[in-house]
Amino acid sequence: MEPQNLSDLLRQEVAKQSQAPSKRSRHQPTKAELEQELATLKAALAAVEAEKMAQSAQIEQLQKELQRWRDRAQGLDSELQELQTRHQALVAEFEEAKAVIRQLTAPRPYRFEDVGFKPLVNEIPTPNPNASPLGDAEIGWFD
Repeated sequence: MEPQNLSDLLRQEVAKQSQAPSKRSRHQPTKAELEQELATLKAALAAVEAEKMAQSAQIEQLQKELQRWRDRAQGLDSELQELQTRHQALVAEFEEAKAVIRQLTAPRPYRFEDVGFKPLVNEIPTPNPNASPLGDAEIGWFD
């Protein structure tokens, strides 16, 4: 860069300043326009605040409802656990009852000793179908 004179630097500064006001020369809004824009922004702000309040109330209501549903789900879970425990106890009781019923209804041979008799033979005689029937003479019947 070349060393510049003080006069060259001043000319450059003057040129910059003369260009700057041209940038500022754009349209300046009037006080009425500013007040109208301010009123519009205030109305928009009020609408946004009202919407925010409505959404806050809705969020609060939804959070309460969510908590109510969580409480209900927790209650149902505990009730389900109680019912499962009860179901397991009932299944165990049912299996025990089935075992007792099977034991009681199992066919057992009849023994006279169980009732207090002492038979000569420990089994019940069954008739022989091949045996000939006894006649009156063998029985001892006489006419």
